[in-house]
Amino acid sequence: MTNLQSELIEALKGNGCNISSALKKTGATLKQYNDFMLLPAFREGQKEAEQLKRDYSNSAFMKLIKAGEKQAIIEHQKMLRQSADEVSLKKIQKEFMRVMIQLADTKTLCIKEYCSVFGTSQKMSEKQYTAVIAEYNLETPFERSKKIKKDRESMMSTLFDAGKLSEVDMYSRMLSKSLYDSENSEYPSERSKARADVISINQRLDEIQERERRELESDNTSLVDKLDAALSGSTPEEVEILKAQFIQGPMAIEEDE
Repeated sequence: MTNLQSELIEALKGNGCNISSALKKTGATLKQYNDFMLLPAFREGQKEAEQLKRDYSNSAFMKLIKAGEKQAIIEHQKMLRQSADEVSLKKIQKEFMRVMIQLADTKTLCIKEYCSVFGTSQKMSEKQYTAVIAEYNLETPFERSKKIKKDRESMMSTLFDAGKLSEVDMYSRMLSKSLYDSENSEYPSERSKARADVISINQRLDEIQERERRELESDNTSLVDKLDAALSGSTPEEVEILKAQFIQGPMAIEEDE
């Protein structure tokens, strides 16, 4: 190859096979490039540049896939689907559904992405969803969510028992979770139950806040006692008992004398 031809090949390898950029860098014209493509040696160099581009793209793709980037996985599966035969396509479909079940937050998202990538109906996608869960013994997104919810509730209960979480805070967290479930739970019955929980928790929060308001209005504890309680890490009632004991102490001494 001539020097210009070699420079063009190297430019193509270095820029992801961008012809316009390579022509600009080397000063070659498009006509020269097309003429060079008639030469076997130049065509071979151009194929090497194309292969480098594909290798780099696949390498970057695989890094995203290994990192659990769902969009990269989806796009990669689209590419595989376009070049696969029927047997390979079935394997790709099964593997894609397996990955989505492990990564997606809801069943709805699994079905939606599967339909989008493979162009199947919702019914066929749900059939694949069920089959893959059974074959690989997978947790469904909802089962995974239930475990997380249970762990959170257990943690909230522990914090509440330890006095590190107020009743209002606890119910507020429960309300947030129920609101999420009311939109994202796997089955209609579960979404319906979550909506009922939202109403029930809201009512409970209203009751707690009303009770606290009434307690505040009927609280006759002096500001001094409240400050003493806060400084000593006790309650106003305990402060009152300590004061009474202090007053009774000198009086008891005088009676003994």
